[in-house]
Amino acid sequence: MVAVETALGPIDPSQLGFTLSHEHVMTSAGEDTKHYPWMFDRERSLERAISSLREVKQAGVDTMIDLTTPDLGRDVKFIQEVSRAAGIQVVVATGIWLDPPRSFLTRSVAASADIFVREIEEGIDNTSIKAGVIKVATDVAGITPVHENVLRAAGRAAARTGRPISSHHHAEAEQGRDQLRILLEEGTPVDRICIGHSADTTDVDYLLLLLDQGVWLSMDRYPGRPGRPNWQQRNATVKALVDRGWAHRIMLGHDFGATRPVPAGMTEPPADDYNPDGLLFLSRIGLPALISSGVSSTDVDLMMREVPRRFLTGE
Repeated sequence: MVAVETALGPIDPSQLGFTLSHEHVMTSAGEDTKHYPWMFDRERSLERAISSLREVKQAGVDTMIDLTTPDLGRDVKFIQEVSRAAGIQVVVATGIWLDPPRSFLTRSVAASADIFVREIEEGIDNTSIKAGVIKVATDVAGITPVHENVLRAAGRAAARTGRPISSHHHAEAEQGRDQLRILLEEGTPVDRICIGHSADTTDVDYLLLLLDQGVWLSMDRYPGRPGRPNWQQRNATVKALVDRGWAHRIMLGHDFGATRPVPAGMTEPPADDYNPDGLLFLSRIGLPALISSGVSSTDVDLMMREVPRRFLTGE
């Protein structure tokens, strides 16, 4: 059985347990914490993240897939410290989000793919922490040349290593179609592709079209954000897909951070008022409501345990 790489090293897939599909240990604005460290209190940020994830672990979450990339302030040593102290497993990512460095436009696709492969096979940031997933992203600007280069590089890296790809996509614009097309052109096996933020649309026909192609869907961003479907609408979309027999290809998550960087001189990061339950929303509210609506606990267990395991291992 293929091992799953985490911030604390490889684990047997049977150890993954209850897994959140799209999260962040710490969300930050670009690489400010790296380049301007005096502006932030790293120790207080660590305390906040550890405290948050201990509570998440106590609620029954075993693993989270952390899709933080360099342009989102990825700090794998921070993630490793938090994971060890909180007792929660974290799968970390290679790849790039929406703000690629200029080098990804001037570098060849093959050379960018080599970067992702190195982070998968050797480690990230001169550590032994290996990426267990590849992150890609497109949004309202569409698939720009630099984002297409990243997509193609990620597709080649996935084809070479077998690591799965999880995307950020603008669901309203149905960008999953183009993401899938480009990744397939680069030789990515279709079952190594997850189209993320798919709960941002209530268009079940569009999501069924993607599922029919053989991809996974991450139904995340619970409980919803201003201008996007609320959690009840997200649950209704998930139920519609489950009722059509697709629970075996769906994962759920929040796209939320255990903490933001705590500014120097403060004790708390800026608040996220739209989600006071944070990474506990699904456990406390979303999943119980899905079961109350008629989704079986067996299907919920499938989406939260078996599907992430199959996605990460390629089983």
